[in-house]
Amino acid sequence: MLRILICALTLLLADSGASVATAACRIRGYGFHVEQNDRATYEVTVDRNGCHHVYGVSGFLTIQKTVIMNQPANGTLSRTGEFSFFYKPKPGFVGKDTYVIYVCGTNRRGTGCSRLTYDAIVQ
Repeated sequence: MLRILICALTLLLADSGASVATAACRIRGYGFHVEQNDRATYEVTVDRNGCHHVYGVSGFLTIQKTVIMNQPANGTLSRTGEFSFFYKPKPGFVGKDTYVIYVCGTNRRGTGCSRLTYDAIVQ
């Protein structure tokens, strides 16, 4: 089940989380399942204005903790709320960047954490 996120649309990641994006930000990838302690990789197409990620309740998933695991080399990833983050590329940067967010939660199948890698393409 492929989900695409464009601008301020909501992305439901399987039945395991929700992410909202603002600015010219598009995220492509498959859902994650915290109870499996899995990893997921997303392709993010973003402009110089950046990309806002928000995780919250979706279906039976309740987010309990989020952590920045890896900062991007060509920008900054900052926490904007308990379960939200904002990626901003360095001024003038165009190219590829990567950052990682660790998301922990509980759903009807169990409790665990997922490592979410975002491969950003800054245009």
